[in-house]
Order: sequence, then structure tokens, then C-alpha cells
Amino acid sequence: MNKRERVYAALHGEPVDRLPVSLWRHFHKQDQTPQGLARATLEFARRYDLDLIKVTPSGLYGIEDWGASISRASNDDTPPRLKRPVIDSPEDWRRLAALSVEEGSLGRGLQALRAIRAELKHEETPVLMTIFSPLTLAYKMAGEAALEHLRQHPTDLHFGLAIIAETMARYGLAALTAGADGVFFATQLAGSSLLTPDEYREFGERYDLIVLEYLARQTELTVLHLHGQDVFFDLVHRYPVAAVSWHDRETPPSLREAAERTDKALMAGLDRDLLATGSPEEVAEQVRDVQQQTGGRRLILAPACVIHPETPDANLQAVVQAVDDSQMPDVG
Repeated sequence: MNKRERVYAALHGEPVDRLPVSLWRHFHKQDQTPQGLARATLEFARRYDLDLIKVTPSGLYGIEDWGASISRASNDDTPPRLKRPVIDSPEDWRRLAALSVEEGSLGRGLQALRAIRAELKHEETPVLMTIFSPLTLAYKMAGEAALEHLRQHPTDLHFGLAIIAETMARYGLAALTAGADGVFFATQLAGSSLLTPDEYREFGERYDLIVLEYLARQTELTVLHLHGQDVFFDLVHRYPVAAVSWHDRETPPSLREAAERTDKALMAGLDRDLLATGSPEEVAEQVRDVQQQTGGRRLILAPACVIHPETPDANLQAVVQAVDDSQMPDVG
């Protein structure tokens, strides 16, 4: 099987010759230019012969064009920092304007995608672009004030979320046009530690679906990433996505439980802390455990989120080697 065949077979629950693998990390200095992000992403993907490439711009890239003042990283391991909130008062949400997705930080992301696709040429490697949910972007812009506005000034926040959702829907389409095969849609607030289910339904799900339903007409390769603890996993039943990513080694459900709860593919299995601090033997054992939990079906082997920058090369190579050592011979 080539990489595209392997990934799409996993998405559809069909037999694979081996588990498809995806790994990703931030390159905080190199991602400041489209060429740097493209180069770092491709070098990383080729080093580990990844089946699915996830393009991972700065965690703040989605809010920069709304006026975020950002302290840039001087090396690949130090993340950028927001100098001050974009949103201070509830009324500021009403001042947000829809963005041109071809300019600024969003435009740089599209340039990186075009460069990656041009370099891949005819290689059969699917590419995902990372897009944050509207409520996640609102939280990045305002911090804890976003939760205060959600409860005390909901009408103002709704105005801002509508603008963000419309922009992100257009950006998702532009990313597909620029060379992405699909979208990695990340929400960082879909959990009971921050919001009630009713609050997320009103301020999260409502706007997530504006983006996801629009993109569902353009691609079947959409991954829902549920970031953090105590996540609302059942969102996967209501969202038009092909796969779900979450911190399966840190919060329920386990891989085995998730496979019983949804017929969507799972994109998980690797503990980021173990990758960073464990031994290659322990990493290989975790890959074997993943296969035991899932039977190797409907699974893309991946970390819960971005891997730690200090993760040793030997541990990432151990992931790839363990997968190669456990190929599945029942593919017809």
C-alpha cells in the first residue's frame, strides 16, 4: 500500500498492511516564514517516513491578523508569547472584522502549504492543515476574559464568534485549494474543566459546525482534535469528521473504549511524556499495546498533541520501527 491508500483504508475501517503513522511538533523559529515552516515540516516527515503530514504553524497564527502583538521565538524550542490580549472589553468582539485569508499570518500558512505540495509533487502523502475552532481562537485572543464574557456578555461574544467562524470556514477552503488534503480541527475548550456541556453547545459546537459542515462538502479527511482533560468525546458523533484525536493516555476514554463508542477512526495512541522521557523499548511496547487495544483497525498511530521538543530521535525512530516490525499480513 502507498501512504494515501494506507491512511484512507484506516479511515474507512479497512485492512492495512501496517498502521499508518503521523507525528508532529512545533518549529517556533522556522515557522516564522512560509519557506521555513515548509522546509521543517518536510524534513521532519521524511526523516520518519510519515504516512500523514500535519502542518503545524505557530499556536498563535490564527489570531495574529486580528491584531495580536506577539513576542517571537529565537529558537525552535521556545514558543511565541502573546504580549497583551487582543480583546479587553466585551464591546471589542463587535469590532472584529472578517479577514482576508490570503494576507498576513493566514496567508503565510497558505504559502507554506503550496510549497509543501510543490515539493511533494507526485508523492502519495496526505497533508492536513491545522485550524483552530472559533471558540479556541476567541480564548487565545482574550484569555480568561473570554469565559467571563461568555457568561456575562454572551451577545457580544456571539458576534465575535460568528465573524471568526466565517473567516475560518473560508480559510479552511483556501487551505484545501492550496494543497491540503484535509483539516486538523483543534478545539481546546471542549471539556468539563472549563465549560458545561450546555455552554459548549451554545458557544463551541454552534460555531464549530459552521466551519466543519462547510468543509465537509470539500473533503472527507477532517480530524477533530479534543485537547485537554475530561473532554466532551461524544461531540464526535455530531460532527462531520472522519477521525478523532484526543489525549487518550491522559484522560478517558481509552483507545479500546473509544473504539466501542464511535465508528469514526481514531488518531491517537502515543503518550507524549513517554516519547520524551521513556526508553525506545518502552515506546515500542506502547505501540504493541495500541495494536492490542484496537486490533490495528480504524487507527492512525499518533501522539495526543504536539510532541515535546526534547523528544529523542531514538524514541521517534522506535515508533517507526515497531510499526514496521508488526506488519499485518491479512491485506488482500
